[in-house]
Amino acid sequence: KGFRGIRILRLLRLLKLQRLMNMVYDLIDSEYMFIVFTMLRLITLVTVLNHLIACIWYWVGYSTMMAGMENWLENTGTRNVFEADLAWRYTTSLHWSLTQ
Repeated sequence: KGFRGIRILRLLRLLKLQRLMNMVYDLIDSEYMFIVFTMLRLITLVTVLNHLIACIWYWVGYSTMMAGMENWLENTGTRNVFEADLAWRYTTSLHWSLTQ
């Protein structure tokens, strides 16, 4: 039941965000700015989705590594991704998620 409450709060936040976006759209007078704002919104959406996919892809590699199976974190061919620093792990995960 606690998780349901958290989900409902998240949905309420999305509704609040939608109202905020509508207010911003109402304030825009120029068609050029409307297009720019829409493009920025789409770029943000794609970036967030890429981030989520990269996190899921890293979790898949980590889960298979913990299960003792062959995985992309240890078998990249160049260097062990799991032992690298956080920035290298994230960018490699992002790259793998976009190209695989």
